[in-house]
This record gives sequence, C-alpha cells and structure tokens, in this order.
Amino acid sequence: MRARVTLKDIARETGLSVSSVSLALRGDTRFPADTIARIRTAATSLGYVYNQAAADLRMSRTNQVAVCLGDLTNPIFNDMLLEAETEIESRGKRLLLGITRENRARQADFLHQALQVGCEALLLCPAYGTTCTDLDAILRVGDTLAISTALFFRSVEGFDAPQIVMDEVRSGRLSARAAIDAGHRNLHWIGGGRQTSAAFQRQSGAVAEIVEAGLAPPGLHPGPTSRAYGFAKATELLATHRGEIAFLCFSDLIAMGVLAACHAAGRRVGHDVSVVGCDDMDEVRYAIPPLTTIRIDLKHIVATAMQAATTPDFPRPEAFEPVLIQRESLCSL
Repeated sequence: MRARVTLKDIARETGLSVSSVSLALRGDTRFPADTIARIRTAATSLGYVYNQAAADLRMSRTNQVAVCLGDLTNPIFNDMLLEAETEIESRGKRLLLGITRENRARQADFLHQALQVGCEALLLCPAYGTTCTDLDAILRVGDTLAISTALFFRSVEGFDAPQIVMDEVRSGRLSARAAIDAGHRNLHWIGGGRQTSAAFQRQSGAVAEIVEAGLAPPGLHPGPTSRAYGFAKATELLATHRGEIAFLCFSDLIAMGVLAACHAAGRRVGHDVSVVGCDDMDEVRYAIPPLTTIRIDLKHIVATAMQAATTPDFPRPEAFEPVLIQRESLCSL
C-alpha cells in the first residue's frame, strides 16, 4: 500500500518549510499567488489529500453545526433540513444531524454527542414534551451554555437561549378567522395537543378567535400529526355532519388526510366543506383542491436561528408573523 502523502513530502518537493506549505494550502494571503500555485501543483502531483479533521483539531474546533429535528416522515422537517443544510454550507461549515423521532431520550443522546465532538453551535427543534430541565441538565454549565444554542420552530418555556419561532397563536387565529369569514359556524380543530408550543398555541389561538366571534367553541380532536389521523378523524366527523363544516388542521400533513376523507365521503371541498392547514408545505398547492393554509417562513426562521447561535449577544427577535394563503379548499357560504 502506498504511504499517505504528507505536508513534509510537499515541503521536500518545493524546498519550503512544513508550516509554509500548510499556510499556503489554506490560501494565506501573505504568500505570493505564484508560490501558492506552485505548492498546490506539487500537492496535486504527489496525490496529497487535505485532512480536514486534523486541521480542525489543530485549530481546536470541529467546524460542525449540530441540527436536531423531529420525525422526517413529516415533510415539514425535510423542509427544515434543506434550509439548515443550505444555511450551514453557505458559512463553510458542516452539518451534524440528529433525528429524535419525537423521543426525549434520543434527543438527550444526540445533545451529548454534539458536546462530545465539540460542535460550534446547536440548532434544536425540541422533541415532544421537552422541558427547560431536560435541556439545562445537558447543555448548561453553571450560568452559561456549554454550546452556543438556538431553539427554532418550537419553544421551551424558561430555557435561557434564543428561541426563533412564529407567532403561533396568531396562526391559529388566522385559520379560524378565515373559516368564520367564509360563513362557517360548525368548526372543528384537528390534531396537535399540548406536547409542543406550536400545537398548544395554534389551538388556543383558534379557540380564542372563535369564542370572541360569539360562536360556540369548536370541536377539539387532538391527535398525531399524520395523514392517517386526518383521514380517520374527518371520516368520523363527516359521517355525522351532513351540512356545512370547516376543518381547521394543526398541520398541512393532517389536512392532506382530511382532503382525502372528504373525497372518499363524496363531499366537495370548497363548496359546503372547508379545509385549512398550517405550514404551507410545497406539496399543498398541488392538492385537489389546492389547500388554504397558514404560511410559516421556515427559511427566515432557520437563517435567524443560525445567526442567533453563532453571533454573541444576538438580539432576540420577536415572533415572526404568519400569513394566510387562501386557495380553493376554503369555500364562501
């Protein structure tokens, strides 16, 4: 087996010191351009492969940013991952990915891993049921965090770190208001619950908007964030409600299941049945009919979380404003 080419081999080939070769290969501007070119040419001809891990160790850093997400079977987390990957790569960093599957034990294991490998920063979308105590026990050393951290998409009450989120109460209010303005009086909230800040706040916003409009509180049907749950719950409700009805869904994923249930029951969405989602995933504009939803600006959330996690004394922003995107799944009675 051929011996690995090292900086010493390049130094010997070019007649320069090892330190000069190392600096020049990293593009140190103190060296003339022709010298850098000569060193890089020698490195290529000798078959030198740059050892990024060793370089990071010499500089006492890993150049990695840890990103911890929920369940990738939910397309919203794939969208988050793409945004995070783009943002991290634009900064010349590498991504260390953790998937919790909404399990706090898996989340804890990943946080310990991020600390052990020496990640520069952590972007965390907290798993279901995460508390301040869970995070402090792993991430806090005395009065400071062991790793620069920003939470995003979901918040954790009492955790002292930047938390980059949408105004989820407003999201719920926008969803309910759209259905009320369309003429609906028989409203049902499907999905969510109290295990995450987004779920609790969206539901509470919708209920408040409906009650303040002088209407009866909506039917509340908490459950998992899945197409299957949306389909099953809407099928059940449609079997006993033959008149107008509006389904306000915690997420687009649930709403897609509701649309399928309406089709299976022979109900025409956009006529006497309305379906409203939340998140504005890419696929929902191609649903039949296209889904009315609440747009959540993931790109802005992830970019701001990255800034917050890598910038000392970053000012904590207000919650971002959601936007109603009206499409054909919302009827006008």
